[in-house]
Amino acid sequence: MTQSETPKQMSEPHARKRISELLSNGKLPSLEDLLKRESVSLDELALDLLTHQVEIEVQVEQLREANAALEIERLKFETIFHDMPVAALLVDPDSGAINAENHKLRKMFPRRFADTSGIHYLRHLGENRFDQDRISLGLADCRIGSGADVKAVSLIDKTPDSYLMCDLRMARMDIGANGSALVLTIVQPHDRRY
Repeated sequence: MTQSETPKQMSEPHARKRISELLSNGKLPSLEDLLKRESVSLDELALDLLTHQVEIEVQVEQLREANAALEIERLKFETIFHDMPVAALLVDPDSGAINAENHKLRKMFPRRFADTSGIHYLRHLGENRFDQDRISLGLADCRIGSGADVKAVSLIDKTPDSYLMCDLRMARMDIGANGSALVLTIVQPHDRRY
């Protein structure tokens, strides 16, 4: 031990070695077990507590790395989604609420998505009750299966004279918060100008 080393600095390498041995053998005692011992030396208790501290630090570092990797993947998905060359949106399969839409869809329906104050629903894009029901059935198919196609549905912007005949291709994906399901919906207009 040099003059500048504290007892903690000296025992950390020993604790790291001990924790790797205990972990490999599956014999790391719990804090409850440590406190239930009849006789414990302070040095032994300090070393055990330091071992637990090192274990927690390792777990925290692993969680940080996992969260960083997840964030990178989320950013990749968002970039791909928003830059797709086709109109797309993410929909909650249970409520039908639109969670996100890309720039192509906003271009197709500028008046509808100019209003950012409320919740938009995929069903409400349907021009009439028949189209709205077909969209709802497509979402129901996604709830119980993996996907659905809704062919030749008339989607409306905000006014009755601004509609497009489209096909909707829906695919259920577990990409929502906490791994919840969302439906990726591709909107393919019959008029290819978009």
